[in-house]
Amino acid sequence: MLLRTLNTFLTVMLWLLCSLWLGCRFGDSEPSITRMEDLPVLPSAPSQRDLPRGASAEVRDLTVALVGEVRGELEPCGCPTLPFGGFERRSTQLEKLKATALGPVFHVDAGDTLVKGFSTKRIDKLETRAAEILRLSQLVGVDVWVPGSSDLLAFSPDELLAVTGPKRISATWIKPNGEPLLPRSIVLDRDGIRLGVVGISGPPPNDSGLTFLDPIAATQVALKDLPPDLDWVVAASNLDENKVASFAQDVKGLSAILSTRGKQYDSPTLSTEQTPVIETPDRGRYLQVIHARLGSEPSSPLLLHPEAATWRARLASSRRGEADKLQEDGAGRNLGLVNTIPLSADLDSPGEISDRLVRYKADRRDEAAKNAAKTEPHTQAYASSGACVNCHSGEFARWALTGHAQAWLALVERQETENPECIGCHTTAYGEPGGLGELTRSNIRKFKGVQCEMCHGPLAGHPSDPDVSARPVQESDCIVCHDEANSPKFEFEQYLAQASCQGGSPSIIPKPPEP
Repeated sequence: MLLRTLNTFLTVMLWLLCSLWLGCRFGDSEPSITRMEDLPVLPSAPSQRDLPRGASAEVRDLTVALVGEVRGELEPCGCPTLPFGGFERRSTQLEKLKATALGPVFHVDAGDTLVKGFSTKRIDKLETRAAEILRLSQLVGVDVWVPGSSDLLAFSPDELLAVTGPKRISATWIKPNGEPLLPRSIVLDRDGIRLGVVGISGPPPNDSGLTFLDPIAATQVALKDLPPDLDWVVAASNLDENKVASFAQDVKGLSAILSTRGKQYDSPTLSTEQTPVIETPDRGRYLQVIHARLGSEPSSPLLLHPEAATWRARLASSRRGEADKLQEDGAGRNLGLVNTIPLSADLDSPGEISDRLVRYKADRRDEAAKNAAKTEPHTQAYASSGACVNCHSGEFARWALTGHAQAWLALVERQETENPECIGCHTTAYGEPGGLGELTRSNIRKFKGVQCEMCHGPLAGHPSDPDVSARPVQESDCIVCHDEANSPKFEFEQYLAQASCQGGSPSIIPKPPEP
């Protein structure tokens, strides 16, 4: 004990001597801090007494399960570090949520749902896959969907009106005649709780024939259409991060904005300066769950308060029939808790959705086999690396040491060798005319791995046919598989140097200069 006290005393004295020496050595251009009260005050979250209160209302509970930017993901892929997500797992989690949540559960899709990426290049027709995504969305219980700009790559505006799927809204997409393409808003009514949702879609593609109405103006028009007897009023949005930030700063009449994520996911925070924005992670890998305890007017801002531990204690006590632990804190306030739930393997559960996915995969395999068997005139076929090696043995040897050469092995290890969602990125020319079709041993042996023609194009007939030649490597070929979901750190030239058959100095098409 004495030794410890002496050690502490010597440490403090040494610190003081150093401080004095440094002050003399360099001068006191800034006042020295020697007392706790001299320390600068750190910013803090608003305290309970700083949070605004509105008119008090009867307490109502509801839960919103939010997804956005599903991007055509039917089920988790084994490539990413965290293979979460998928419709089957989402369905299981929603059933668990409905069994435990206070009040009704509403399921909202904020959009950009149908297309894997702007470079989508898959064996099945884009509209076929998109239609299946919408049917699965309806089957899993999506109450309302706000289409995003990328969704119009799958369907034209007229097709979007007709295709089977969840109810859809958008206050910002306007037809040439000045009318909205879709209903501006919707009222969801469940177990006596009425939720009003305004749809805020991002700008449509230029060739869609639609115009884009300013989100603030669109919201004000949509709010006039909503009835007054609502319990909560929110917007569901797929605006980009800059537009949604501006929207949140200036919009009035909404309690919260349920949004797709920006370039990176931002956790929701307590704010009294603007309408709160609650983003959802993308690719359908998580379910963003918003528990709302409504104790004020429908449009009063949702306050993400108090801390999660207090909220969870309140949820647990309410299920046991005990007194509401937030009765005083929640008077005149709409309080919320956001819980991000990963859709992991423990949620796998056979059922209607898994059966439907099995049928969908079988249909896609059959379609790939038919496409590969096509021999239309002037359609270039594939030779496979077995033909290329005859003249390019050095390049073949370098390729054989890359991850591309072992791509099929990854499917063997994960038992996904019959999954068309995976095969296209782990083989060559899957479903392409003259490429890999029926999954026989001989066909797999010929086309397994990411071979020469995945980068250089179909080369059957080369070199005897002067019209057939290898093209330089293009980034657009790579990002079909190395997209944001599966290769979030993808950098074209760096990746290519590791995978190239040309010894780290590949021939590539340079990027155009910046304007």
